[in-house]
Amino acid sequence: MDEKKQVRVLLADDHRIVREGMKLILESVPKYKVVSEAANGDELMHKALQLSPDLIVSDLKMPGNPVFDSCKKLKEQLPEMKIMILTAFDESEDIYQALEAGIDGYIMKDTMPEQILSTMEMVYMGYSCYQPKISKQKKQDAKQLELTEREQEIFQLIVENLSNQEIAEKLYITEATVKTHVSSILRKTGQPNRSQAVLFAIKNGYVKVPTS
Repeated sequence: MDEKKQVRVLLADDHRIVREGMKLILESVPKYKVVSEAANGDELMHKALQLSPDLIVSDLKMPGNPVFDSCKKLKEQLPEMKIMILTAFDESEDIYQALEAGIDGYIMKDTMPEQILSTMEMVYMGYSCYQPKISKQKKQDAKQLELTEREQEIFQLIVENLSNQEIAEKLYITEATVKTHVSSILRKTGQPNRSQAVLFAIKNGYVKVPTS
């Protein structure tokens, strides 16, 4: 992260005390600046479009327009903007919807302030950071993927947001070899691209969700 650039943050939570607590945490770090606050889904959408913040930190369950709907629309209109959910809910279905909405981070409200700040920094840098663990319940009826050990290893690294080049360097293989394995993974999962394959795998419990 560029230390000289302040990260403009929009806080969204229907509980004022939570917003005030988050402001105190952020004010302890000069790089963050809270530019506005929202108390419901409608305000979140309006203020995000008006101010174009670098990062949104939002509650999940608020009055007004559903947060997932707002976030999905915001991601379509402002793809460079990062969104992190700060919530008390860790239901698997909520996490799946967050992934589908393109949300960059998902963390629990009882997390230590230092870890919240660390996750915010990772999200702002472009990493996907999901704290809760996906329930294994949904994978029971899923078709078993016949991936080789190397394909499984590469698939996990894809989920962790590594590029083909980074995977090649980490595993000491060529980038061409990585591309071959990725093509095989897409074929076996029946998905058109990496993003859809990752979502498919996470939903069915084939890989571990990356954490901060």
